[in-house]
Amino acid sequence: MIKAIKAPPLSYTNRRGQVYYLHAGTTKTGKRRYFVAKTVGKDVLAEVPAGFEIVESINGVVSIRRIDPNARSDPDTDLARVRAELARHAHLRRHRADVVKGEIMVFEPVGGLPDDLADYLVASLQLTPGQLERRRPELEKGLRYTPVMRFAPIDGRYALFRMTYRGDGGWSRWALDRGRLEDLASKYLKQIGTPGFFELP
Repeated sequence: MIKAIKAPPLSYTNRRGQVYYLHAGTTKTGKRRYFVAKTVGKDVLAEVPAGFEIVESINGVVSIRRIDPNARSDPDTDLARVRAELARHAHLRRHRADVVKGEIMVFEPVGGLPDDLADYLVASLQLTPGQLERRRPELEKGLRYTPVMRFAPIDGRYALFRMTYRGDGGWSRWALDRGRLEDLASKYLKQIGTPGFFELP
């Protein structure tokens, strides 16, 4: 008699190297629900249920959500433009950009490996810059990101908002500017991390 081979549980590894497993459960009202956990438990699943997707936030938080068929899908070129503009500026090389709820969000790092410490490690440990970059993901596993600027699509163009730090803080109430994404990115991204950022309206 041939025994059926049980499929291995589905796993997902986030950017911090943490492994999550997808599970199914039941709510108090008897409805089906899905969740992720770091250990294999009862009712672990071997595949993602139809109509759902596993997602990871910029800070490595893993969850499962229902796919929204009406969600706006940003062209890869839009996000690539913002990332390319960030890469043009040395002081923004540790910043990240991602799509969040249909908007292109720019994040600044909190913690991690500052540039002056990186220079010290290169000198004291006699590492080459290339060796340091290969070890950077391990050194920055605890790095977190916080949003600082966002581009919201409006009528085929984009509106730019920045994080404010006056009073209770939060996003600027009114758009700083509107226009083509490449023009906004070129004009404003370089201001992040400089005194000029706080002079923006």
